[in-house]
Amino acid sequence: MLNPKTIPKSYKIRVNILCICVFIIFSALLYQLVRIQIIDHKKYCSLAFSQQCKKQDIPTRRGLIFDRKGSKLAESIRVGSVFADPLFITEKKETSKILSDMLGLNKAEVVRLLNKKKRFVWIKRRISDEQEETLRQLDLKGIGIRHEYKRVYPYDKLCSQVLGFTDIDENGLGGIESSFNQIISGSSGSKVVEKDGLQHQFSTLEEETVSARYGDSVFLTIDCNIQSIVEEELEKACLKWNPDSGIAIAMDPSTGEVLAMANYPTFDPNFVRDSNLKQRRNRAITDCFEPGSLIKPLIISSALDNGLVEEGETIFCYNGAYNVNGGRRVVKDSHSYGELSVSDIVVHSSNIGMAQIGQRIKKHRLHRYLKDFAFGEKTGIQLPGEVRGVVRPLSLWSVDSEISVSFGYETAVTPIQMVTAFCSIANGGTLLKPRIISKITDYSGERVKKRYETPERIRRVVSPGIARGIMASMLEDVVKEGTGKQAMLFTHRVAGKTGTAKKLKMVDNKMEYTNNYIGSFVGFAPVDEPKICVLVSLNEPKNGAYYGGTVAAPAVGNIIERTLGYMEFGPQYVQIAQR
Repeated sequence: MLNPKTIPKSYKIRVNILCICVFIIFSALLYQLVRIQIIDHKKYCSLAFSQQCKKQDIPTRRGLIFDRKGSKLAESIRVGSVFADPLFITEKKETSKILSDMLGLNKAEVVRLLNKKKRFVWIKRRISDEQEETLRQLDLKGIGIRHEYKRVYPYDKLCSQVLGFTDIDENGLGGIESSFNQIISGSSGSKVVEKDGLQHQFSTLEEETVSARYGDSVFLTIDCNIQSIVEEELEKACLKWNPDSGIAIAMDPSTGEVLAMANYPTFDPNFVRDSNLKQRRNRAITDCFEPGSLIKPLIISSALDNGLVEEGETIFCYNGAYNVNGGRRVVKDSHSYGELSVSDIVVHSSNIGMAQIGQRIKKHRLHRYLKDFAFGEKTGIQLPGEVRGVVRPLSLWSVDSEISVSFGYETAVTPIQMVTAFCSIANGGTLLKPRIISKITDYSGERVKKRYETPERIRRVVSPGIARGIMASMLEDVVKEGTGKQAMLFTHRVAGKTGTAKKLKMVDNKMEYTNNYIGSFVGFAPVDEPKICVLVSLNEPKNGAYYGGTVAAPAVGNIIERTLGYMEFGPQYVQIAQR
């Protein structure tokens, strides 16, 4: 037996050091076990969970957009999108070649994506069904397919500026898609899937699944058939007169519902990248212009209603040239007129007659009349980008303002404001808020969440006797024997007003009127029971004409005739003859 006393001291020191090292090692291991199992338990559980499980979004389905009769104007369809896990791909060159050839992508770009130090990158989104099937058959390592939704517009260009469009992630970027994005978009869900070592999914953790909520659907007041008529007639007018742009709006005067709203040029929201800002802008609400003679019936109706002029009185129109403010300014008419009745001033669109009426009304009343018709204020139509137009405060009016304003200058209106104002004459004197939304339902369409069916009255602007008894008759005479003859129909009685206004342009840091014009016409029919009010406005028409009665009135007449035919509202003159 070995005597401990005979063991060298150096051996004892070595043994003690070894024991201490073993103790330290085991203490460290014990600490690590305590830290992993107790102190950092949640951390390592989460790490293990992330390696074994993957949280995936469940895409929501965007709500639909319908016209007033239930025709689909916008919907979302299910499509596949290709993604890659670059860290899981070994043969990157071969994989990139296959993907670029099959999906029509640049090979260098695919190689760049596959070389990223990430676990997820998109390769191509929104692939065709044929490409998806081929990719599934190839079963490429590290390449997968996720299903998303793609926004499509079944009627292509129809109503495009009103509908708007979405980005690749289905976020609304224009029109109804934008203004109702929160309602239409819904909310995404999520699920947790378990994967094996090869990253193949083999189960789903049901208790971790959150279902997606589909977006609500929006029904417009737009009628696809009327919209198609309006767009066709606007395009015909624009092709004939080659304006810089064109606008057309059709509205129901008794409800304020917008039946059609069209812009030219237009675009296809299915291929929004092929369009530009000019094509996508909804000029009916974003652009304002000096209305010119369109404003005359509104000023006259208010003056009649306040007893400042009489229907039967006559005004001398100075044979085509009227010197005002000591001869400093000359107001001219396109024709030479002597004595004109108030009705004839409207029918023949006399600036001189209107200038004298404006001087009689005075600027404070003129300003109030403009505000009564809600000029200078947003109409509140549920579309993005609406502007107020321009009605300057009285403090900025000059001595000439009451003359200029009386025949449509020194103020600017939007097309939606103007057609809304004319609807108040057509319906008997009540200004209504224009509406483009009919109702909102859940995605299935079974439960109505909100209705917009009741007309929203803003105020009475003129009395029914003035609107229906006097102004409607004056505006009918404009079409029968005045500047709006080209809107006359043999089937229905049409009332309306032409407008031709010079455009302002910045010249040497000063705004000056140019020889460019905006030609417009607003009309409604049938006169004694108006069903539709239509505005057509062409910005800078060419090809030898610019008067509203020439470039816009025929389009309004055609729209009214075709729309009333579609509504099955029979020829009015035939009905009168039969009675």
